Amino acid sequence: MVLMIMGVIFYFSAMPVRQSSGTSDGWVTRLIKLFLPDFKSLPAARQKQIRHTVSFIVRKTAHILEFAALGFSLRLHLGALRRHRPIRRAWLWSWVIGTVYAATDELHQFFVPGRGPRFYDVGIDCLGVILGVLFLLLCKWLSERRVRKKTG
Repeated sequence: MVLMIMGVIFYFSAMPVRQSSGTSDGWVTRLIKLFLPDFKSLPAARQKQIRHTVSFIVRKTAHILEFAALGFSLRLHLGALRRHRPIRRAWLWSWVIGTVYAATDELHQFFVPGRGPRFYDVGIDCLGVILGVLFLLLCKWLSERRVRKKTG
């Protein structure tokens, strides 16, 4: 699962800027139609500003979700390995591996036409990894709590 998610991230990062923009523009258009039905009646400058803002939010949300999935799967995988070999601080290793992958992903974008590395994207990706790890830990805690209530 970890390698599959890394592959998906790599695939999206390898898209040239036009193809990447085309992918996110569909989501941007849907969200604008959903929340601003009168969008077409707004002045052109306002439409451009709204489209730019929504596009930024969609792209950064995609970063967070991709890397949250990576953090979740890394923690899940490292937790499963713990049964065979003790891995101390699996949550920390998940974050470190996810962060290193985020940095290499940004470096990879340096070689993609029209794209480039952004340091703040590594930070956003790190946040996604942390959120994924925390989500798994929350699920685990809720599951254990539920089991304790049934047996307690």
